[in-house]
Parts: sequence; structure tokens; C-alpha cells
Amino acid sequence: MLPLFFLSGLSMTIFVLLHSGRGSGLSSAFGGSSLGGLSGTQVVQKNLDRITIASAFIFVITTIVLIYIYK
Repeated sequence: MLPLFFLSGLSMTIFVLLHSGRGSGLSSAFGGSSLGGLSGTQVVQKNLDRITIASAFIFVITTIVLIYIYK
């Protein structure tokens, strides 16, 4: 359970940093801004949102489980 906790925390951190905020964010370093803002970029952002939400959900669930295990 503990490795899943650390893996979800690390992945959540990485995926949050990949989001493009008001500026062009860290995702532009990986080609996010070179797509020209067309529909392809929106699909990438939606998928990135879903992955971030899933890793945050796993992080919260593992946190709750670890609280009850180590209580």
C-alpha cells in the first residue's frame, strides 16, 4: 500500500506540473504550445485532467487507508 501511495503522489505532482496554466506552463516544454491551440491540444488537456484526477483520487484513498492501518 505504501509504494502505491508514493507512486500516486509522485505521478500527481508530475501531472499537475504538466498542466498549462495562465501562461504556457511546463507542458509547452514538451510540445504543448507547438500544436497551435487546435482541437488536438484540447484532447491532450482533457486526458491530462482525467489522469490527474485519477491519481489524486488514488492518493486520497491510499492516504485514508494508511491512516487506518497505522492508527
